Amino acid sequence: MNGSPNNSNSGALNPAALPSRTVGHLKFQILNAFSTDVFGGNPAAIVFLDRMLPNEILEKINDNFNQPIVVYISSPQSDTPPKSGGAVFGLRWFGPRNEMRICGHGTLAAAEAIFGRSELAENVTTLEFQTLSGILTAHRVGNQISMELPAGTTVSASPEETGAVQDIFARALSKPSVDIRYIGYGGPGFSNYLLVEVDKGEKLSEWRPNAELAPRTQILVVTSAAQEEGIAYETRMFGPTIGVPEDHVCGSAHCLNAPYWAAKALDGGYVDGKPQHAKAVSARGGDIWASYFRAAERVQMRGNVTPVAAGTLDLTGVVV
Repeated sequence: MNGSPNNSNSGALNPAALPSRTVGHLKFQILNAFSTDVFGGNPAAIVFLDRMLPNEILEKINDNFNQPIVVYISSPQSDTPPKSGGAVFGLRWFGPRNEMRICGHGTLAAAEAIFGRSELAENVTTLEFQTLSGILTAHRVGNQISMELPAGTTVSASPEETGAVQDIFARALSKPSVDIRYIGYGGPGFSNYLLVEVDKGEKLSEWRPNAELAPRTQILVVTSAAQEEGIAYETRMFGPTIGVPEDHVCGSAHCLNAPYWAAKALDGGYVDGKPQHAKAVSARGGDIWASYFRAAERVQMRGNVTPVAAGTLDLTGVVV
């Protein structure tokens, strides 16, 4: 899913400087990211704003949707004109408990929602999003959306930390031990992430943890070599401390997964920027094609997005 919580109003307009009026009617969509299945992938609610609203209102809208993420699309916060064939938007992500610094599946869904608007369909090929994680870009590739996010690094855990994680995993899975190949803490921008590779013999898709898998971190990314032919690796993400016991398909996890698995594939002739097909093996499941660009320190991800619902929020009784 997502990045670290953020409690600031960075990037938002100052509501006190705006004249009071009712919120009115807001268009919304719900889409499943990284899947062609109406019951698969990771849902995101996308809400279009004509002006930024106070965090209190955004959080209440969030509660009404009760989705893994609610994404608010607004006008950009700067006057920088878009490049030819492009459009610029402000983007904010709200999880069950906090505003998030980054959310991959929410960004993918937001791009699909914007590209689906008739006034943009013919003239816009690239989207730029102003976010708490900087400028993110997205464009359409056939029937998929491709987006770029910052690449992350990991630092190997100490022997003491490794032992603690192994113990947590064993207890959560009611097993004597778990075959762990690597444990790494996320570097700058991903300090609340922990990446753990387990042996493919652990059958990651069959895990049903009986305890919260979140050792000293907010977001736990677990990955393994794939069981299925043609898949580079499998992955799951757990984030109970941010209100997400398990994220169905976590896009931002591949900011760590993509560089990690690209490095492991070097002996097999991995080429910089070569897509690797990854599979999220949660109950809903999903498919991600992730490419790591080392020099640019970026990860490119693409996947399908499936619309599920659309409608209007009636907030005419809400004054801001």
